Amino acid sequence: MSSSDGGSGGGGYSRADRLLHRLAMNPAVLDLSFDLERSRYGANARARDGGAPVFVAGVARAGTTVLLRLLHDSGQFASLTYRDMPFPLAPNSWQKMSRRSRRDLAAQERGHGDGIVHDLDSPEAIEEVFWRTTEGKRYITRTHLHPHAPLPDSVDAFRDLVALVRRRYDRPRYLSKNNANVLRLGGIVAAFPDAVLVHPFRDPLQQAASLLNQHRRAVELGRADPFRASYMRWLGHYEFGRSHRPPLIPGAPAASEPTDRIDYWLAIWGAVYRLLLDQPGAVGARQIFVDYDALCAKPAAGVARIAAAAAVQLGSGDGLRPPPVHAVEGASGDVLAEARAVHRQLVTRAN
Repeated sequence: MSSSDGGSGGGGYSRADRLLHRLAMNPAVLDLSFDLERSRYGANARARDGGAPVFVAGVARAGTTVLLRLLHDSGQFASLTYRDMPFPLAPNSWQKMSRRSRRDLAAQERGHGDGIVHDLDSPEAIEEVFWRTTEGKRYITRTHLHPHAPLPDSVDAFRDLVALVRRRYDRPRYLSKNNANVLRLGGIVAAFPDAVLVHPFRDPLQQAASLLNQHRRAVELGRADPFRASYMRWLGHYEFGRSHRPPLIPGAPAASEPTDRIDYWLAIWGAVYRLLLDQPGAVGARQIFVDYDALCAKPAAGVARIAAAAAVQLGSGDGLRPPPVHAVEGASGDVLAEARAVHRQLVTRAN
């Protein structure tokens, strides 16, 4: 659940690139590429010591990309990038195969239209390709995304993927931004008991309004370029756009409800953050909630807290800026009241 051209939605890809992606993102090809990667590089990757991985996960439009880059800029973390496409499950093999044809892409604004620029080497939300390939039939249906406990073989394979990404980028720790991980936090902690789970959040009405705006934008972009919509689906980005599927969790809206209303996105906001607040002890002990509004208001204190939780030195956060304020109308009183109640609990946890 997350998104990004050229990079982001495949907007900068040639016809040949698009054909390669269609072939490479077939589940059978992905599975084969991962098997070959593990066979060739797995033992070497597993032998390398690594520190606690960090997983940024919540609801989109909460500053997840900004936090991802803040952590990544420390130089301690390895994360998948668009340089690893279209074989993200074979990052070392693809790096070797594509070395002579390495290309660069000028930094450009991502498809969200939010002023965040990126290039092929920017860390991004590509990890979900792994879960779609290994567990997709267990949690992705035609209408919803389901919470799931990954099978033991999938947990073992995920440990290998993390080690392979660390090897590919020669950095000691792994970093993920993947909002779909909220559906499998137990599996993440089973794979990595020392994992740090970072959950950013914003004012519910403003974050829901941003989600609604992004959904409308993604639908239009996907309608104008069907490859973009397919690309987002291949990456497992179901948060908004033509492939959107709501999570099947208590309080979330049904797939049949209209997505062009603020209540729909407020309900998703409340349901996901309630799920995060109610995690069992083993997961709860690894969670850190980040009030993104407060972080932007007082960056130094907020960044220091994140740095302490992640055991890493971070920059000052001076570049953090509050998101634009949306004028919002039409929210139902009961839906908003429930979201506000969840928000108060989040603020308490964040403090």
